[in-house]
Amino acid sequence: MKKSFRAVALAAVLFGSLLSTQSAYAFYGESSVLTIGSQNADVTALQADLRLLGYFTYPTNTGYFGEVTADAVKAFQKAHGLEANGKVGLTTGPMIKAEANAKRPAASAVGSQLIESAKTYLGTPYRWAGRDANGFDCSGFVGFIYAQQNISLSRTAADIYNQGSATSDPQPGDLVFFNTYDSGATHVGIYLGQNQFISATTSHGVKIDTFDGYWGPRYLGARTVL
Repeated sequence: MKKSFRAVALAAVLFGSLLSTQSAYAFYGESSVLTIGSQNADVTALQADLRLLGYFTYPTNTGYFGEVTADAVKAFQKAHGLEANGKVGLTTGPMIKAEANAKRPAASAVGSQLIESAKTYLGTPYRWAGRDANGFDCSGFVGFIYAQQNISLSRTAADIYNQGSATSDPQPGDLVFFNTYDSGATHVGIYLGQNQFISATTSHGVKIDTFDGYWGPRYLGARTVL
């Protein structure tokens, strides 16, 4: 009973900390319990955080909650005095997220400056081959923003994809790539954190999107040049 009480108390403390710093972000397990068979962006985020904490070792974050993910969750639960049921809900979810956030390094100074600058151009219209505030295409936008930090990028998304180093755990300010109409990287944006990125889109100009819906299946990977 005492062990169970301590676990609940710890969850309350971590949950309170999470809400104070992440109030705009719906953590995984909040809207519905994640369990075997779940498949969505929340599972991908969960796997990334469990990987950061050393519990999930599958080669890739699949977005599918199978036995491997359940075993990783059970290991976390056992280590924190929780019932090891392999499910992620209102107790386990915020505990994993809070511990991962505490371990994850904060956005670098350069990354923060990139993001702050990028957001000032929200709503700027799309313009093919555009590289200034009158209009951007996707690679022109990231090139323009990065140039403000004296970082030179190649002209096309495909060429930028060959710069820097690949990362499976992008940090705010890193570049994220997508395949939208041809082989290889055809779209690029700047990762904001919390499953969001900003890019110049043909339909709405510069806007913030998530990896859910249209973009998820088209995601190729991330690279850091910072």
